[in-house]
Amino acid sequence: MGSSWNWAEHDLGSTADIVGSNHHGLHAATEGRNISMIGEAFKIYSRNWFPILMWSFIIIAPITVFSYLGIVYVYSNDILHNESFLAGWLLMLNFILCIPPFLKMVKKDGMDETIKVTEGLFFFAKRFGVILLVATIVYALGLMGMYLLFIPTVVAILFLIIFPFFVESLSVWETIKQTFRKMRDENLSIIGDILVIAGLNIVLWTSLMMFLESYETSILAFLIIRVTLNVLILPILYIYLSLRYRSDDFALDI
Repeated sequence: MGSSWNWAEHDLGSTADIVGSNHHGLHAATEGRNISMIGEAFKIYSRNWFPILMWSFIIIAPITVFSYLGIVYVYSNDILHNESFLAGWLLMLNFILCIPPFLKMVKKDGMDETIKVTEGLFFFAKRFGVILLVATIVYALGLMGMYLLFIPTVVAILFLIIFPFFVESLSVWETIKQTFRKMRDENLSIIGDILVIAGLNIVLWTSLMMFLESYETSILAFLIIRVTLNVLILPILYIYLSLRYRSDDFALDI
């Protein structure tokens, strides 16, 4: 009897070791893949620096200016209510509206093709309305979900981060289905991406504010800083997230 119990304990211990080893191996593989994607993102950036530079000044900078001035107006207007909700909507649009040309660039780079500046601009213009409309509706639904234990709000945030990376599909319904499929497969990873994006912005912005607090700064100075940060940071984030969410669809070897 004692021998049987020893064998059972040995089998259970072996099973636990195997499960633990598999979990550790999966975790290490995921970390290695993410590191590989970061390296690949910088390689893609270096291969396509000219269109990225053009899109940064033609798309990212103007949208950042509009978003920032809109937030200033919202908080300085006594008539408007729920200023933080409106400011959040503007910040969200600032991030997701600029994604399409960078998504297109990553796809073409994976096929060893070079994207033209005008090609990215046309793709941005074609997808601008869809992203704006869907994002506004989902954002509004997410705000209403705050009264339902925040669960719809979390789903809305995840959706808003993923949706723009599937907009190359001509069908809005197909884009929505692909977005929910990716959310189902990588929900925890997406939450991690959101935390990293938010944390990076908070750290950089806070550091700059601490540096500038001893100087007299105007709205124009803050605007220039915000535009500069977005022009430097957003392109590499867009490339990395395109690799994160679409590398399998684009047949990228990462």
